Amino acid sequence: MTQPTQQRTQISQSIMIGGVVTLVALIAAILLWSNKPTEQQKDIASTPETQAKDDHDEGKELALTSKQMAEQGVKLAVVAMGNVQQIESYPAKLMVNTDRQAHVSSSFSGRVEAVHVNLGQTVKKGQALATLRVPDLVDQQANLRIAEANLTLTQQDYQREQSLWSQGISAKQDYQRAYNAYQQAQVQVQAARSRLAAFGVGGNSHGQYVLTAPIAGVVSSKDIVIGENVQLASQLFVIDQLDQLWLEFVLPTDYLSRISPNQELEFKSLQTGNRFKARVQTLNAQADEQTGRLLVRAQVLSQAAELRPNLMVNIELQQTQQSQVIRVLKSAVQQVEGQDSIFIAQPHGDKIEFMPQTVSLGALSTDGQWVEVKQGLKIGQSYVGEGSFLLKSELEKGEADHGH
Repeated sequence: MTQPTQQRTQISQSIMIGGVVTLVALIAAILLWSNKPTEQQKDIASTPETQAKDDHDEGKELALTSKQMAEQGVKLAVVAMGNVQQIESYPAKLMVNTDRQAHVSSSFSGRVEAVHVNLGQTVKKGQALATLRVPDLVDQQANLRIAEANLTLTQQDYQREQSLWSQGISAKQDYQRAYNAYQQAQVQVQAARSRLAAFGVGGNSHGQYVLTAPIAGVVSSKDIVIGENVQLASQLFVIDQLDQLWLEFVLPTDYLSRISPNQELEFKSLQTGNRFKARVQTLNAQADEQTGRLLVRAQVLSQAAELRPNLMVNIELQQTQQSQVIRVLKSAVQQVEGQDSIFIAQPHGDKIEFMPQTVSLGALSTDGQWVEVKQGLKIGQSYVGEGSFLLKSELEKGEADHGH
């Protein structure tokens, strides 16, 4: 190739390279310009709403003055160690106090003529319960009348012999004989009357025997109907005094050191949820061989119409004293974004700032007042004990406003 031809070729290559470089530079400039925000976009990005949203994303905070806190009922508390006491429940049963119960039975065999009370009826001491016709009673009352008639005759004989002996007409031995007969007749009458009185009947009942209430109370059992024949000592009525009931329950043997006579306990009705008090009376000296449990009997101290024999209740006993844990008031816990949270309080100028702190909770006290905090808080931190729901509402309201 000649010299002029080589020069022309080099010139053409230089022009092509220069064109390519120029084209690349032009494309880069166009791309850079298209990615640069406009002035309008800059204005939108810097609006107060957008800035507030950015600030909110950095941390959720609320602030109140002392006056505002007092007006809104927001009260502070301090994270501290304490007990989260829990209650254990055991089934129990209300029982009749057998020391205040009467079993009424007949002292004779006989036929029922009348029943004067109904099951569940309240009776007074001495009130008639039922009337029986008793053949044996007829015989005993007849014996009393015979003894009384014999007493009248022997008395007349004695008085006559006494008069004759005082006049010197009759011998002393006749007078003595009449006196002895009179004394025996008196004893026989007294014995017959005492026998009837022991059964609670008189001499003129004509074979009728009236069962009466030995105590005042409620007829809790009744096993008698008109026309039936009852046997001697058959239990016909049970009368209970329901103003003082017993509470019976069983406990594991490890409770022996935690319960003692005269200790007051609480029990709860399963029907109404109402709580009542009782005082421990007795504990069995030995545990049951099969269950290893102790039978405990307590006297019910509360008076209520709903407390009736055979009612099932729950006895409530405090658990063994546990080690202290970090605890807060249960009223302080709120759900923030689906997590348990406590509003931490920090001074900031003339205001108090509040920030929700996610926590991990543990046991809750049975009375619902305290809750254990396993993670998330430190001892000595100030938190919102009352009024945290208000802060949660304000926080959610702010989030809603930012959403718009």
